[in-house]
Amino acid sequence: MSNLKKKLINLWPVWLVLAAIIIIAPFSQGRVKPYYQGDAVNYRGRLLIASTNMDRLQIMEANNQRINLLAELAPDKTGYLPGDNFYNCAFNQESGALYLYAVNGRYLYKYNVSNPSQPELVNKIKDNSWDWFRSVGVANGRLVTVGTKGLKIWNNDLQVVDSLAVQLDNPFNYSLSRDFLLAIDNDQLKMYSLPDRQWTKSVNLTIKEKGNRQIYNDQNSSSIFVADDWAAKQFDFSGNLINSFRFTANNGYDIVPSTDGQKIYLSDGIGVVRLSKSSLQPDKWTYVKDMGVADGWSMGLRLVNWQGRDHLIIFNNGAISVLNDQLKKVANFHSTENRVDSQPAFSEPLMLTLDKNRAAVNSQISLRGAGFAANENLEIKFLSNQQATSSVTTDSFGRFQKILTVPAIANKTAYTANPLPTDIRVVGQTSQKTYSISFQIEN
Repeated sequence: MSNLKKKLINLWPVWLVLAAIIIIAPFSQGRVKPYYQGDAVNYRGRLLIASTNMDRLQIMEANNQRINLLAELAPDKTGYLPGDNFYNCAFNQESGALYLYAVNGRYLYKYNVSNPSQPELVNKIKDNSWDWFRSVGVANGRLVTVGTKGLKIWNNDLQVVDSLAVQLDNPFNYSLSRDFLLAIDNDQLKMYSLPDRQWTKSVNLTIKEKGNRQIYNDQNSSSIFVADDWAAKQFDFSGNLINSFRFTANNGYDIVPSTDGQKIYLSDGIGVVRLSKSSLQPDKWTYVKDMGVADGWSMGLRLVNWQGRDHLIIFNNGAISVLNDQLKKVANFHSTENRVDSQPAFSEPLMLTLDKNRAAVNSQISLRGAGFAANENLEIKFLSNQQATSSVTTDSFGRFQKILTVPAIANKTAYTANPLPTDIRVVGQTSQKTYSISFQIEN
């Protein structure tokens, strides 16, 4: 298995600084980008598919054994702090109209795609708490975003109606019901009680590598279905393992239910398996090699009832594939995007921010920054004490966050001002970029 296949879905930065813009240099050399997740819907008899894996928001339609690209959208990159390229998207039907939501960190976008060939931007908002939106989805008919400020539930007018102060390891690996939030955090399945507003249970999973894993919360049987890297597993809400199915592959990704609720579908990289929900015994399966996809690797799954029967939409690395309920290929949409093999170049303005601009000696402050080189070692220094230095490494976007302890003032005398104005200076050890922010030390 190639490293690309196994690492595709761990594409998100460990930490996204809340005020930032990235400008990606044009790609010049070719290789195929992967499709690994997206959304699908049956709208008025049309099977529509959307994905942001090409950095743009693509809207497609499956029809006559083909998948046709209807429209492509890019986030607005004008102005200050516009956000990154699109992260992901979700369809939602509201009062008979079809909308497509997308996030690019700083902003949440809402498009009317009732005419999918001519999307119309309805709204574009940023969160006043400086949330950095990492994912968007729909649960129980409500829009849900996951970001650096936790999980938020929105109404159709893009007003926050509820929020959970939770930090999710992966912004896609969750399922939300009226009473529970379920999430995969590293190698654990965790259960969060909404009435109690706290984590209540955790179950160990066999997970070798982080990735997207869609959880199925079956409220009819009060069961949780999840795939780790060993088996498809069924748990109750007390964390007890009820049943499991050991698949032949070494990776597990998404689990989705059939329309009639009697079956579940599992993606395991090498293909897709259909299982009985009651026994977790397989009754049908197919391999990516039989779907006509070169360099295929089955990851993201969506299920849509279309033309009177279930259809699976599979994000298959080299293509988006549509299968019918007998797991027979209906259509493919192949990835042809050109990318460079090397790390893209980023450019953004130098920036430093503090959670407070005045504090006492030995207290802690949070410093965030952006605009330095990717994966660069930085030196942080208080100019009031040249010996008080610390270091941090930026992420792949040249951003960082660091908790600092305010140092004692060097050469303090009876005439030293209180508070003492000083600077915190950050120096890039590779780029030699330097930036400072003012600060006052109480002594």
